[in-house]
Amino acid sequence: MTAGSWMTVIGGLLLITTGCMTDATVELTKAPFDATSQLTNGTTDALKEFLDPTTDFTSSTTPGAEAGSGLARAKKRLELFTAYAYENIRMDVSRGGGEYLVSLASLAGVSSSGLGEFRSMMQEEYRSMFDEHIPVKDSAARIVEVAWAKGYGAGPVEP
Repeated sequence: MTAGSWMTVIGGLLLITTGCMTDATVELTKAPFDATSQLTNGTTDALKEFLDPTTDFTSSTTPGAEAGSGLARAKKRLELFTAYAYENIRMDVSRGGGEYLVSLASLAGVSSSGLGEFRSMMQEEYRSMFDEHIPVKDSAARIVEVAWAKGYGAGPVEP
């Protein structure tokens, strides 16, 4: 074999092995980024699942956030608020007053003239709404039911 043919063989081998090493190098270099992307997507999905109720609540209480209105939308806002502020509502109901109880009344459609009666009624219903033997989700649903019945659920709202 001549020197030129050796150079051709060596050059060809170098190209072949370089190509193989490049593919392997690319895969090894890419692997951490792929793993990070998979992890980040999972983390993002988990955070989204955790934050959705808060996002729903804040968008439902932001003026002009959604054009939809009506009783269904009002009840959804009441449900979200109750889930979000459950412990604060519990404290206010036990005391018979407070900003969370006033907000609950407002979201339920209780008129300002009926607020005193609403506070008393909520305090009387405390044991049925906050029974220790029922799950918090069911307790929150009971709060919504009682508040809604005194507000929008009672019929036409006074101006």
